[in-house]
Amino acid sequence: MKNGTNCRYNLNPDTMYIKVINPKLHGNTTFSNTGSCRNLANYLGKENEKLPLDEKELFFNNKEAELSSNAVIKMIDNNVKGIAKGRTRFHSLVIAPDAEELKHIKHDSKALKDYTSEVMRQYAKSFNLKNGLELGLDDLVWAAKLEKERNGENKNGDNMHVHVIVSARDKEQNTSLSPNVNNKQRFNRVQFYLKSERAFDKMFDYQRIESRLQTDQMRKYGSLDERERYFAELELKQQKHQSAQQNSLNTNILQNLVQGADSGSSKGYREEIDYSKYRKIKKRNKKRGPKL
Repeated sequence: MKNGTNCRYNLNPDTMYIKVINPKLHGNTTFSNTGSCRNLANYLGKENEKLPLDEKELFFNNKEAELSSNAVIKMIDNNVKGIAKGRTRFHSLVIAPDAEELKHIKHDSKALKDYTSEVMRQYAKSFNLKNGLELGLDDLVWAAKLEKERNGENKNGDNMHVHVIVSARDKEQNTSLSPNVNNKQRFNRVQFYLKSERAFDKMFDYQRIESRLQTDQMRKYGSLDERERYFAELELKQQKHQSAQQNSLNTNILQNLVQGADSGSSKGYREEIDYSKYRKIKKRNKKRGPKL
């Protein structure tokens, strides 16, 4: 399908997954982002086809809680002033927290949508412009769609994640915004991912034991001293976490035992009282004699 996509990416269920999609590299069927975003927007709406009206998920952004596919297409496709024919007109991102992160936010779709806006704020701030200006969230033209299934690779548990479509031009249509540029001075994708991960931790008070991305970067690029220091600190952090988990488990077991003992004592006491009443009633009935 021209300009279409099978949005099936290898989402790692064991770590936060944030990715700027490069249509030339990612996905089983690549899509073109040099034309209209219509096919991508319509594709992202397919999950709604099998849902009742009150469960359908519309697009959203930091200003609008509900946007139709047509509104998104119009918004993105009209924000192309200054883009030469055949050049990138929009970009796509995937935001997929892992099972523990979703559990931490209690599988709240509103919380994930709020976090999506924060990711896009980090996205805007990650562009280093020649004039030294810093972009903000309101400088972007974007929309996102929350999905609860992963096409072709559903995992056990919650599969909630978000797809984002963002214009390759700022709102004023003066600046080109390309996160896939091979220039870390212009846009550093690794730093963007790390900042977005830390934003989740700060936003939801999430105690992250290990950043898989940071560990991977340290293994690849860290000096010997940096690696030794990093992994020593990581091991200490993991030990503290395991100790805290064990203490919590022991506390829960003790509380359950105490509650069980209290419940048993109370039950025995009630049974004793009831039996005592029964004996008194029986004795009183004997004194009355037979009923004539």
